[in-house]
Amino acid sequence: MCIFVSICAYCAAKYFVSMPKRSVKQQVVVFSVLFVSVLCVSAQNIFSHLESKDTSAKGVVKVHQDQRIESLVYGVKKKAATQTQTNENSVGTVESLAVVNTIDVPGYRVQVYSSNIQKTAKSEAFRIEEEFQQMLPNVPVYVSYHSPFWKVRAGNCRTMQEALQLKSEIGEAYPQVKRDLYVVRDKIKVPAKQ
Repeated sequence: MCIFVSICAYCAAKYFVSMPKRSVKQQVVVFSVLFVSVLCVSAQNIFSHLESKDTSAKGVVKVHQDQRIESLVYGVKKKAATQTQTNENSVGTVESLAVVNTIDVPGYRVQVYSSNIQKTAKSEAFRIEEEFQQMLPNVPVYVSYHSPFWKVRAGNCRTMQEALQLKSEIGEAYPQVKRDLYVVRDKIKVPAKQ
């Protein structure tokens, strides 16, 4: 992007030096076109720009968002909605499991955490998500924010019986949250039939 801006600035400077008798209207038009082109180039990928490390800044921006947001912002339609989950096996290697063409259907999940304490709820939700993924890597876990609550929910259960079974498995594997577990109705992700 810096190269593009440099080239545009150089061309604009050449343009005004070679023909100094330009009207104010022509100068405004040229600078407007230059400004709009710089904005278009810089706005091409705001998400990667936010996550890039800036040497002058002291912090790092980490964006947690659904993959569909980028396609909404940029108007790009992907061939198939995909999710990738990673599992770490006993040897320590990471294998990738791709769930292709998922659809949302009514079902059940096990709520592991819910809080509306502004100062700690968000960080606590993501901490619980990490711990949960380490203890039960095969169970999908979802962090969501429904104002003013941060919630951590697990599983994609089609029936109440499946959800109750998952609740007992979670209670055994993750006893710190056993008393806070309960089954809730939610939209779940299931593979689409092809």
